[in-house]
Amino acid sequence: MNEKNFQIDKKDIISKFKEFAKKHSERVDDYNPNNAKQVANHRDYFILDRIRALYHWIIKEAKLDLRRKYIHNDKEYKKVLGELESYARNKIKSQKDGTMYLRVNNQLTFLGDEKTYRENLVQSKNKQLSVVKKIIDELNGVLAGKEEEDENKPVLNDALVKREYKELPSAEVADIILQHMPADYLLEIAQQKFENFNNKFYILLDEYNITAAETKEILNKIQESFTPQESKNDEAETDNSESETE
Repeated sequence: MNEKNFQIDKKDIISKFKEFAKKHSERVDDYNPNNAKQVANHRDYFILDRIRALYHWIIKEAKLDLRRKYIHNDKEYKKVLGELESYARNKIKSQKDGTMYLRVNNQLTFLGDEKTYRENLVQSKNKQLSVVKKIIDELNGVLAGKEEEDENKPVLNDALVKREYKELPSAEVADIILQHMPADYLLEIAQQKFENFNNKFYILLDEYNITAAETKEILNKIQESFTPQESKNDEAETDNSESETE
């Protein structure tokens, strides 16, 4: 290996990923609920895109070290970063028969099925970390000029896949959200903590092919309904006090 080539620090990225996974990992019992609606519209592509997102996450986390490496060479920094990002964008490939896949470091192939995705990235933390390590090794191989050859065409930015949406009544959207939102996420709203709720909310939009057109108002109403009335009254009293002072 050429020592002059930048290499992603595997130990550092794995440490960051563990922290990231604690905050954003999908719980096994919530990922595939028994009463979930079956969604057949290009589900394989969107699962593969989640895996591709791991490549981009790793690259983003390594950017600071890359910047330090080329602190006096902005041109080289942009060149190397561009090569990594371009490589990640091209990870989802399509065979001649239209079958899409994403191959991790020539060792593990994902075809977009939920079973393989859950087994490797949801149900087992050890397997999840193994996938991340393989991706880091793969990206470091690219940095070292040892990119794996794959002649199949890439599927880029939804170019070959069109998302089909179904408009749902607001009441039905709200019902879906409340049915599949973990109870502890709803309780967190009472403590003015919205991060977990919002993250799960957007996962549900994707899983049920719900457009975001009407969801902002629904989201606000749900959050307001779980916010303690006392805090609302306190805010109102504060506003009144300020008005009287003025």
